[in-house]
Amino acid sequence: MSQPDLRNELATAEVEPLLPIEKKLIGWSLGLGIVLLVILIGLNHFVPIKI
Repeated sequence: MSQPDLRNELATAEVEPLLPIEKKLIGWSLGLGIVLLVILIGLNHFVPIKI
């Protein structure tokens, strides 16, 4: 019993477009990450950590 070659399988696979819900999830995730990063940067600017 031979094992299928993963490279050949990936090379011959069809490209599937993203579903609309997947695009929304990607957008929300990126947006939330950027907003939280800005909040953390602002918090660090106004209340710096003293070591």
